[in-house]
Amino acid sequence: MDARLFGLLSEGQVGEYRAIVPAKRHTRAQVAWDKKWGGPVSVHSDGSVLAIRLLPGQRRPRH
Repeated sequence: MDARLFGLLSEGQVGEYRAIVPAKRHTRAQVAWDKKWGGPVSVHSDGSVLAIRLLPGQRRPRH
């Protein structure tokens, strides 16, 4: 994933994030496990972000 874009979002700099995203529209989605977030994060070429993690107190199911 684009660390710069993720950094802007995590710092609350949404305006700068929105200014950069249009230039990256033609790149494919980037998906990675983010250790700081604690789950997978996907940044798509249109600027949308999907980040998933377990909430505190939730346990992972045992298989």
